[in-house]
Amino acid sequence: RVLYNGTDLYANYEAQKDQIGYVPQDDIIHVELTPRQAFTYAARLRLPKDTSAAEIRQLVGETLVTLGLDERADIRISRLSGGQRKRVSLGVELLTRCKALFLDEPTSGLDPATEARMMQLFRRLSDQGRTIVVTTHVMENIDLLDKVAVMYRGRLVFYGPPDNAMKFFKAKRATLLYDKLEEATPEEWEARFRATDDYRKYSGDARIGGDTP
Repeated sequence: RVLYNGTDLYANYEAQKDQIGYVPQDDIIHVELTPRQAFTYAARLRLPKDTSAAEIRQLVGETLVTLGLDERADIRISRLSGGQRKRVSLGVELLTRCKALFLDEPTSGLDPATEARMMQLFRRLSDQGRTIVVTTHVMENIDLLDKVAVMYRGRLVFYGPPDNAMKFFKAKRATLLYDKLEEATPEEWEARFRATDDYRKYSGDARIGGDTP
């Protein structure tokens, strides 16, 4: 069962689908286009039919600036770096001004500096009022997140602020979380989590995520 703002997503899909964006792990953009062209075509395909050309140009320009692509707007996507291509994929979803954005391993394969910049970008987008949900195996910048959900072999073994996760797993660094998970079974970690204040405060019978990004 999937709830979005407390209502059943599938029962209200047509009314809610435009509020949700999704960026897959693999880029699905046409690399022979430029970012400006990719955004323009995506806007023409996905925005209401009565959206004027002037409105599309303004929205495309704003999206390019938001993502730091304005200086690369007219360069073929095939010539962009991995991080820049990922930002183009992200921009295609941002054009619809979605309220919730799901990203699957968005920093996979990026160098550490680029990964940090991407995570900082997600933080800024969240601060602008969007809900950003990121799946990742890279732990270095999870302090930028409001909440972190730790899944271990299909079980939710922690959900709450990143600092609390470090205390719960007794990990000095976030990168040590994987080693800590091996110290107990998924069932044991789940039972320990259910006995914490974090479980009662952030999970329990409440909706995961509550009303915050």
